[in-house]
Amino acid sequence: MSETRQILSRAARLKRLLPLLFGAACLFVLWRKGGDLDWQVVWGALSSISPAHWAMALLATAGSFWALAQYDLIAHRHFGTDTAPDRARAAGASAIALGQVIGMGPAVGAAVRWRLMPGLGHKRVVQLTAFVTLTFLAAWALLAATLALPMLGGFGWAGLVLLPLALILFCAVLLRYPRLNLGVAQVTLPSLPAALRLVALCLIDMVFAGLALYFLLPEGVVVPFLPLIAAYMLALGAGLMGGTPGGVGPFELCLATLLPQMAAADLAATLIAYRAVYYALPCLIGAGYALIAAPCPRGARASAPAPLQGPRAEHAIAAQADAEALRVAGAEACLLRNPQSLTLFLGPTHGPLPALLPALRRQALGQNRVACLYKIAGRDAVALRQTGWTVAPLAQEAVIDPQDFALQGSARRQLRRALRKAQSAGVETRHLHSPDWKTLAEVNAAWASRNGGERGLTMGRFCPDFLADKPIFAAYLDGQPIAFATGVEGGGALSLDLMRQRCDAPAGTMQMLVLTMIEHAKTKGYHEVCLAALPHPRLARFDRHSHGLTRFKKSFAPSWRPLYIAAPGWPALLIAACDIWLSIRFPAIPRGQHRHGASWDTVALQDSASPQTHSAQDTQAMLR
Repeated sequence: MSETRQILSRAARLKRLLPLLFGAACLFVLWRKGGDLDWQVVWGALSSISPAHWAMALLATAGSFWALAQYDLIAHRHFGTDTAPDRARAAGASAIALGQVIGMGPAVGAAVRWRLMPGLGHKRVVQLTAFVTLTFLAAWALLAATLALPMLGGFGWAGLVLLPLALILFCAVLLRYPRLNLGVAQVTLPSLPAALRLVALCLIDMVFAGLALYFLLPEGVVVPFLPLIAAYMLALGAGLMGGTPGGVGPFELCLATLLPQMAAADLAATLIAYRAVYYALPCLIGAGYALIAAPCPRGARASAPAPLQGPRAEHAIAAQADAEALRVAGAEACLLRNPQSLTLFLGPTHGPLPALLPALRRQALGQNRVACLYKIAGRDAVALRQTGWTVAPLAQEAVIDPQDFALQGSARRQLRRALRKAQSAGVETRHLHSPDWKTLAEVNAAWASRNGGERGLTMGRFCPDFLADKPIFAAYLDGQPIAFATGVEGGGALSLDLMRQRCDAPAGTMQMLVLTMIEHAKTKGYHEVCLAALPHPRLARFDRHSHGLTRFKKSFAPSWRPLYIAAPGWPALLIAACDIWLSIRFPAIPRGQHRHGASWDTVALQDSASPQTHSAQDTQAMLR
């Protein structure tokens, strides 16, 4: 055991020495290349840099560190630390300034952040540091591959094509795979808005840092600006990969190789000035701040429970999603947290909508998400357009007044035909008060296997904990359950939630179940039964699965109520719409959680007949 420890200790020491040896080798190569360097000439070149250029280099350095500090702000929002933005930026800038000079940037950065924010805990500080380090490297690699390499290769125009294509691919991957499963751990990737900001900030950082280098060129030295920025970007990468303190050695050697037109003395003078302005001065400022700043108290994002009751019965469905509350004076709403968007669901649960909009945008920004409103009514859509939001039609929901509902009339002849088929087959329906969850789970599993699994977000999932206090209606054939439907109640209305049936269920079974729901709503005095929504006619042609559902709902001859989606602009609207569709189509299930939210071998509830039962004879009587 002791020999193993000695071997590991030697390997660790060698690993720490390798970057230093590599840097020394690079410096040796530089020394050989500049062996005849006249230091008087270097000093003269350094003296030729005007005070105005020194000042502009300092301003460019400040701009570069401003961009770098935003990385920490985005990281804090990603992890929900609720740290004040100014403190997050200051801690990040100090950590980067010290890390890039001392070397071992992630370790030094974590130590500085821990000194300034001990209340976050070791784990969170390490996560913040890893987020900043890895996202910067990813953004740098993307920009280096699409902009710097083509520029130095003489194909600068190619960057105008490569960068947009790379960003589109990058965005598509993040939209489809917002989380990575690494063994037993699940890693949440930066949201699309955060990732785009990180790439933009990296580009701003590269430009400003390159500007600092450009302003420190000696008088009379002319180097084209864009090739200089490209060379600097690649040299920075060489310094980062080399792992030496401040990238010393690899950075200089790479820059000397990529800028052969510069005289050795001029390049040496520029690098000395750059090291002083961009490394030494920020390091002193960062060290001073880290020593004198008071530690930041612990913070954590407070997420209030989402309101699950409101004017719409469907608000209850949010209990199956990742939801939180939005509250301001005199108004509240239910928000859904998706990977890319923070979505206000169904309009306010209380109060006027306009009062919630500023808070929604702030809360979305604080979580690196885009703000969105989903399935809002026409009145709210008008109010949003008046405030400058982008609004688009999304769906239309089928609504029935059970107090006025009747089977007679030509509009419902297809419904009567379907009901007769179910009645002829001997189907009967029951309102379940004590469901047999295991049997219902079997019906649900059979349906899910035929239809590619259950959907997520607001589509509803089979979960006994959620359904325990919801109305459930089952259809039976020869005493065996063949289908069931569930609903949610609220605001004096009943809304259809789940519809599940076995493949051998006779035609008309689901129509008979919905008719039972309508009769249930009528006895309870409700004036609305919502049969849920269909895609807007403009969108329905893109959804091949909606045609049968459309015919099913139209057979009840309902009234149609348009629903809308809204966001602060078209880019945000497109991101939110894709995000919501993906969250519905590919729902995320936390690790360790049973797919249906319960363990069936522990469920002992049994089905019992309800006083409200519709047999084939009852249906025949209604048809007459």
